[in-house]
Amino acid sequence: MPTYEYECKECHHQLEAEQRIKDEPLKECPECHKPALERLISASSFQLKGGGWYKDAYASKTGKERTSKDVENSLTKAIAADKVETAAPKPSTGDK
Repeated sequence: MPTYEYECKECHHQLEAEQRIKDEPLKECPECHKPALERLISASSFQLKGGGWYKDAYASKTGKERTSKDVENSLTKAIAADKVETAAPKPSTGDK
């Protein structure tokens, strides 16, 4: 269940509340009891970690940025591998 942050526009009290996504936002401040709560936008706790996950969708070479030459080389290798696969004869299944 997501945790939302709220701040009262009257008394500036801040709080966190666990709510379902479908729940209506809270309105009444628990400190001053006025309907002045506003949901804040905060940073997400979602992070991509571990091998194979990259925030920018590109793998890096030992911590360095990939250059356009690196991308070109990998595309050339992929195209060459595809040509080799398509040029190889398909094994027969024995059905005629």
